[in-house]
Amino acid sequence: MKKILMALTFLLVAVFGRAQTPLALDEALQLVRQNNLQLQKQQQKQKIAELEAAIKRGQRLPSLDFSATASYTDEIAKLDIPVAPGGLPNFSLPRVELGGHDRTDIAVGVRQPIFTGGKLRAQIDLAQTAVESEQARLALLNQQTAYQIYWLFYQSQSLKKERKIQETSRARLHVQLQQARSLFGAAQVMAYDTLQVYNQTLQLEIQMEQNQRDQRLLDLQMARLLNLAAARPIAEIDLRPPPEFRPTLDSLKQQALQRRPELSGIRLGQRSAQLSRKLAKAAYLPDVGAEAKYHYGKPGLNQVTNAWMDYSAIGVNLQWNLWRANQDRHRVEAAEVELNRLALEERELQRNIDYEVEKSWENAAFAVKQIQLAEKLLAQQRERYRIVSAQQREGLATTNDVIVAEADLTQAELQLQRALIQYYLSQSEILLATGAIVK
Repeated sequence: MKKILMALTFLLVAVFGRAQTPLALDEALQLVRQNNLQLQKQQQKQKIAELEAAIKRGQRLPSLDFSATASYTDEIAKLDIPVAPGGLPNFSLPRVELGGHDRTDIAVGVRQPIFTGGKLRAQIDLAQTAVESEQARLALLNQQTAYQIYWLFYQSQSLKKERKIQETSRARLHVQLQQARSLFGAAQVMAYDTLQVYNQTLQLEIQMEQNQRDQRLLDLQMARLLNLAAARPIAEIDLRPPPEFRPTLDSLKQQALQRRPELSGIRLGQRSAQLSRKLAKAAYLPDVGAEAKYHYGKPGLNQVTNAWMDYSAIGVNLQWNLWRANQDRHRVEAAEVELNRLALEERELQRNIDYEVEKSWENAAFAVKQIQLAEKLLAQQRERYRIVSAQQREGLATTNDVIVAEADLTQAELQLQRALIQYYLSQSEILLATGAIVK
């Protein structure tokens, strides 16, 4: 019993420790591909499409059928023969009964399509195109879920960095509050000065509580996206400054046109429209099939003897719809209209892709400039706060001057971190726009 309790305790500790382990970006991207419910549903749709394609391919092969029938009729066929064998009329001959009340037939047959006018081939190609379309949808969904992971991760980094800046600001305000209280005790400042510092500290505490709430919501949202039983805290990383080399806009646009799964989906839709048009045109042609059956039944072909016998039947079936009120022609026209619509949709998608790539590239370039300016501003605000703090100790600056300088310093620190986060979010948008975010 003691061993069982120890094992359960160890298991609970392991599960709890796993739930509290910080979630890194690479692990989150791996878990979302494994656990995300939307991806799993799309994978099931892909399997269904693959099975439908296998069914269509199986229609090429011959089919083997078995049938068995047994019936009872209250009347049987009767035949009157008014002529005697010698050619003279003989009305006294009895009636000849054909078969019996019980009828039984056992048959095994083979069917094989010979000519379908290309309909079967088009149906198989359509089914395979549907499989590829589901694969393209899965790739698109992978891209979108990966971007959501990036967005949540960097939003969490922003909150974590802001939390550290707020804690540093609170420490500076705590020092100022102690100094203000000391000066107030020495009757060198008024109570308003201590109240002003304390109010600023309370305002900062409110912001920190909001930060903690937002961080918790991000953890919950990440757990929902990853389909985790319990939320795990998102790991904190050091954000490096932007590199000096950045790819050109034209190269990014070229990559997007090669990788975006939406374009693959549009082209697969165009292929489906072409196959639908081919299938509609194939309806003008006849269908020819062969069938062979082996029968064993009672009565057989000789109903007079009413005995069990076997026999075979081989035949060719032709079906040709000669007129259906222009239905086939309208189906061909509908497929052509759909093909034209998809061509326009492809052009529109290409324009949208160009816009998305250029927009994310411009945002990243703007974020780089904001980072450079924010670094200069932060350096100046730090020097300003140092000077004002020194002047306050010499009695040349008021408490309000120090509070204003400290608030400006905190805002400069926050502005730098937000610009850095915006750069990384813009990089994620570039990866999404070029179709490379999964890689």
